[in-house]
Amino acid sequence: MPAKSPLKKFFSNLIPSRSKGHARNGQPQSQVQLGLIHKQFQQTDLQKAHEMQVHLLPRETPQIPGYQIACAWQPARSVSGDYFDVLTLGEEKLGLCIADVSGKGMAAALLMANLQASVKAFTEDPNNPALDSPAALCAKLNAALANNIAPGRFVTLFFGILSGSSHVFKYENAGHCLPLLVHADKTIDFPAAYSGVLGLFSHWTYSDREIELKSGDVLVLMTDGVLEAASDDEEEFGYQRLIAAVQASRDEGVDAIRQRILTDVSEFCENNFEDDASLIVVTVD
Repeated sequence: MPAKSPLKKFFSNLIPSRSKGHARNGQPQSQVQLGLIHKQFQQTDLQKAHEMQVHLLPRETPQIPGYQIACAWQPARSVSGDYFDVLTLGEEKLGLCIADVSGKGMAAALLMANLQASVKAFTEDPNNPALDSPAALCAKLNAALANNIAPGRFVTLFFGILSGSSHVFKYENAGHCLPLLVHADKTIDFPAAYSGVLGLFSHWTYSDREIELKSGDVLVLMTDGVLEAASDDEEEFGYQRLIAAVQASRDEGVDAIRQRILTDVSEFCENNFEDDASLIVVTVD
């Protein structure tokens, strides 16, 4: 008889027979093999999705005179629902965007990709009012998401516009955790705004707010995966430890501040991140 082809031999191995019996757990051997194959395909898909997400995040961080900016991303799983970006909006003007999609896994990653594409589209249009108004950007994103997002899903987002010439930071916060502002004299501010999250109600309105950044200031934008990273006894990292990390490293520059925060958070939760953690750190010269 002619030998079986490799393909026929592969599929014949998946068909239960009396000689093959059952796996130790009582399942037919074919079901075990199919389960392993399915798991391998899932792992491959997750790895591809992770690689795609990495390409969606900024490879190089734009800079403007008067500031130093650094970013970090620590996904809790292969794919993430966090999004951050530093966008060139014009001469000596940058957009700082950080967001967190509700939920986890592939569904959150797909929504994150949709959000990233929308932010890019709105900020690359030279006639779009969002180029000078975080509130206008939030309104556009909210309308777009509310009409297309799955029920119960939403996005928290912070968007700010950094001006190199005036040192004015214009921003809006759509339900996101408060940023941290550590001044040169060690006083602390939490630039506040309490507008609604994106994607739930298309009629929600948004407003621009402004603060002045001064020499020596350190501004930290983060997702709640940083603040809520938990120790074994379920204590959260929180703002006080974040402030301490900034104070301990601020004289060493923006990269040292970013690394100190990541190190402190990782050690605190023993690298057991339950949620994605992202950072944008800005220092003022």
